[in-house]
Amino acid sequence: MRTIVKAAVPLLLFALTSCGGDEHSNLFSLPACQREVRLTSLPLAVSDFTSVVPLGNLSPSDHTLPTEHHYFVLPLDPANTELTLQVPALAVARGSVVEVEDVEHVNRGFHDYDLTLGVCRDFSVHYGHLSQISAALQAELGNPTRCDSYTTGGNTYRRCQYRLHVEVAAGEEVGLAGGNPGQYALDLGAKDYRREQNAYANPSRYRSEAAFLLFAVSPLDYLTPALQDVVNPKMGDFQGNRRTQPPLHGQMAYDAAGTAMGNWFREGEPFFPEDPHLALVKDNVDPGLYAISAGTSLGALAGRVVRFSPEAGGSVNRPFEQVTPGATYCYPTAQPGTTTPEGRVLLRLQDSGRLQAEFQPGKDCSEALQFVSAAVFVR
Repeated sequence: MRTIVKAAVPLLLFALTSCGGDEHSNLFSLPACQREVRLTSLPLAVSDFTSVVPLGNLSPSDHTLPTEHHYFVLPLDPANTELTLQVPALAVARGSVVEVEDVEHVNRGFHDYDLTLGVCRDFSVHYGHLSQISAALQAELGNPTRCDSYTTGGNTYRRCQYRLHVEVAAGEEVGLAGGNPGQYALDLGAKDYRREQNAYANPSRYRSEAAFLLFAVSPLDYLTPALQDVVNPKMGDFQGNRRTQPPLHGQMAYDAAGTAMGNWFREGEPFFPEDPHLALVKDNVDPGLYAISAGTSLGALAGRVVRFSPEAGGSVNRPFEQVTPGATYCYPTAQPGTTTPEGRVLLRLQDSGRLQAEFQPGKDCSEALQFVSAAVFVR
């Protein structure tokens, strides 16, 4: 069983409280997109990242659902392996920086920055966890358009958002990545607003609470062929395990309507923060493995990912797309080489939009499959 290192800092979803329409409006002053959007620079020099984590990474409880962005893993600082080296972050294309977010990590006592690079009217690239932004961007910040505070993963953040319009060239330095405690990667994601890119079992929830996820894409798909040849061999996790199966850049949307496969939301809870929710998906590095990403609603399993090889029949380790309403299914939680609590997860799809789930410590799947205190999740 592959062991995954959980990043020490919560890796926040971009635009945590905004909707896709608001994000898109930042781009309206830009030129129309050409039929083919091309990104002509990497976000970091080749020597400044060791691997690129595919879409769909799981890091509960703050990232209980599959991530819509990549992680460009930074080299560790030889003088202090608790930190990474600080390296220049580069514009992946000619465009305009249209938004900057200054995020204060209240518990940890430092700031980092997210920025949005508008490439054209319907396409943007998003950088997360910059340790600094360039002097040119800093000079244009002015007053924030909004500030808010929130808590996720047990930590509190204060974020201030700035609207601006600063033109940059492909390959131009927009800031620095690395050097902050517990942050081991530069986040990079993209949105293509020309059509909805991702399908979900209940799209109305996304349109009302997280519309930007409908338009999320891998920015790597838009790199020139020569640059894809550079990044594709580096697709993998923080430990160097490589992804070799298509889609090579990963996947974030798994919902299969009428089955248990995909994202589930604790009944009565909003979309964000993700902490109470549940994802029943595939591993983003080895999609031959299935994964239960447990938020805070599954008791002692909170913050864990249970990975397993699926069984085609029976009630144990059944693939999630084969879990349909009626029967109860069992998933052992033992993960060799980890501290994941041993026991079992029971799943029962009540109907196409309601799922019962419960972690039962110390039990195995040979015992009667009976719920004691199930949490209810909805689409």
